[in-house]
Amino acid sequence: MRLSSAAVLAVACLLCLSASRCSSPSSPAAGRSVSIVAYNVKSLFDATDDGPEFPEFSVARGKWDDARYRIRLANVAAAVLAAGPSGKIPGPDILCLEEIENGRVLEALRTGPLSAARYGYAAIAPAEGGPFSDCVLSRLPILSAACHSASTPAGPAGRDILELEIDAGGRRLILISCHWKSKSGGAEATEEARREDAALVRGRVRARLASDPGAELLVCGDFNESPDEYLRVARQYATGLMPVEESTARGSASARLLVTSSPELAKSLGDEPVLFSPWAEAGGYSYSYRGSRERLDGFLLSPGLLDAEGLSYASFAAASAPSLKDAAGDPIAWPGSGSTGYSDHLPILLVLDAEP
Repeated sequence: MRLSSAAVLAVACLLCLSASRCSSPSSPAAGRSVSIVAYNVKSLFDATDDGPEFPEFSVARGKWDDARYRIRLANVAAAVLAAGPSGKIPGPDILCLEEIENGRVLEALRTGPLSAARYGYAAIAPAEGGPFSDCVLSRLPILSAACHSASTPAGPAGRDILELEIDAGGRRLILISCHWKSKSGGAEATEEARREDAALVRGRVRARLASDPGAELLVCGDFNESPDEYLRVARQYATGLMPVEESTARGSASARLLVTSSPELAKSLGDEPVLFSPWAEAGGYSYSYRGSRERLDGFLLSPGLLDAEGLSYASFAAASAPSLKDAAGDPIAWPGSGSTGYSDHLPILLVLDAEP
């Protein structure tokens, strides 16, 4: 696997300079918390035909228009604000979004229905010809940003990941935002692509923790598989997310990311990182398909966020706002070229305590 990087900090700086109010609070005050929301918004396209849009969002064919696009922007913002903590400034300190078409859509959110959240910093991983980008909005200063992609001898594989360093009250938070390959086409048939995605993230985590074992690092986004995916598929094939208890299972050790539901087991096995997933203790789900509820979206925390020093894990939950769910308790998805709904995913919220 070969890694390539492209700096996108220029995008973050440009958006800050164009912000109407970049003087909003940029760092948590001593002793306050840092809130982070991750949300797969499901196919958020603007009202311009650029080429990679899905057919049901074609403006030329009358399937999509500016009015419905504006409703979608407002609904995405409503879901984000419903998931984030309440306070004088609405919304989370950091917002990670998947399935945003481009920078225009991100800017429309930032300066439009999310303007009250005062996001003065932004970064986006370019779609490279695909339909979607990974994006981050932040009230906290983005110190550096880069995107990484995986490639094989046969060509590109997987999707770009966005790696940021964020100033959280004098502490440096490393955030890796990603969106792994979906199961469209079959879970087992597409697992190799998710394992490539896992290998890419694993490489970045290893590099960071090798230089600083106590680094305060988290990985977040839509992994398109649950932390216990290997057990859910009855150990029939190796998965990208692998429970550490199954670390001797089949498959290449490099094409996986070891995870655990036990903070005590989050550490490094030699040079292989083990990251903590809070799903088991929090309960709930972030996605539902044909009656099966899954935890496809998540946060994975390094040991440096579990040591009660500096930034440390405080809480995690999937959004529980009734407005985002139907009568059965499932996410209310936006139905293609319709005019109502949110996403087939729920936003998830992580809170970190910030030690003075």
